This record gives sequence, structure tokens and C-alpha cells, in this order.
Amino acid sequence: MKLTKRTESHLGETPDGLVLVATRQAGMAELQFPPSEFFHGNAKPEEVTIGPVGQLYTYTIVHAGKDKPPYGLAMVDFTPGVRVFGRLLQEQGQPVIGGDVRIVPFALPDGTPDYAFHPI
Repeated sequence: MKLTKRTESHLGETPDGLVLVATRQAGMAELQFPPSEFFHGNAKPEEVTIGPVGQLYTYTIVHAGKDKPPYGLAMVDFTPGVRVFGRLLQEQGQPVIGGDVRIVPFALPDGTPDYAFHPI
């Protein structure tokens, strides 16, 4: 059985902003994010972009310790029915549950490009 690794990024760019790439297995309606990393044979999953704007489902603020600044984590709903987990960036005030958030670029501690959410 042939097993193939997906090598494309889970991030994309459109004129409207940064988007995420979800996948859908052939014949299935449900989208998956993060995208499928491996697929069997030549049955490469369909790629579907989501974003650049979603609605905040829930969030929490993590207080990692006295020597580290707090940071936010969020679950964001996107059309067509995908809920995504990620870092929540905020300058001040509290985000609004159900409010719009935009996908923005974010670098992981090792410098790897990733995404975060920013309230609009």
C-alpha cells in the first residue's frame, strides 16, 4: 500500500488576507483542520481554504508563571463548519464571544511561520 505525505503548508494567502487550508477526503462532506498529513495511494484529499475571518467560539487566558506573560488561546468557527484552535492575540480589553476574528501571521518560538487570531 502506498502512503504519501502531504508537504504543502496549512497557510495560504488571498487578496483578503491569510487563510487556513483544510482537507476533505473523497466522498466526504466533513472538513479537517489541521489538514490530513498522510493519504493512501493517489487518493489525495481535496484542499479547501477557510477564513480569513471567523467567529470566536470561546477563549481562555493562560498564566504560565510569574516570569512569563499571559497569552490567549481560542476556538474559532469558520464557514463551512470548521472549528479551529489557535493563539489569540489581543492588545487590551476582552474579546467578544461570537465576535469576528481575523487570521494573522504568527511565528512559533522556533521561528516557524504559523497563524493566530486577532479580534476585529
